[in-house]
Amino acid sequence: MNELFRYESRQRRTAAILVLNMFVLLAMYLAARWLIEPSEASRQLFYWANIVVPVVELCLLLAAVYFWIKNGTFRITVDTERFETNDPLFDSFSFSVPVNEIVEIQQNHQKHGNHNTIMMQMRSGERIQITNNYHYNRAKLYAALAQANPEIRLPEHAWRFKQV
Repeated sequence: MNELFRYESRQRRTAAILVLNMFVLLAMYLAARWLIEPSEASRQLFYWANIVVPVVELCLLLAAVYFWIKNGTFRITVDTERFETNDPLFDSFSFSVPVNEIVEIQQNHQKHGNHNTIMMQMRSGERIQITNNYHYNRAKLYAALAQANPEIRLPEHAWRFKQV
């Protein structure tokens, strides 16, 4: 088996990003405290901000600790025979399929929900959703799939989604 594409992301990286977001939120809160002139409206704003900001900070901290401890690995691999995805958060996005069974990959943007989906159509008629929650290079993924099976119908552009 010749590996054509591989992407991995550890959850500790996500934990570090969450901690960074905690600092950004705190900086935004302090900047608002410093820049917004005192008034009745600002008192009401900060009444709610004083409740919401600590709750959000706590949630971010708990998520960061969880990801740091768990430290699972998101992985996508394509070789000459298989296309595999392992998602430590959502089992529904984990799969392993033969490349020669893939018919098409579609990228759709649902206007009413402002939601992007990437669906893989199999010969059996089964449709499998490919996660787009990670920063893997779709152009390289699609090039690897085309190399493994030139019969797969792929999107014209890896970064454009068809509106439905």
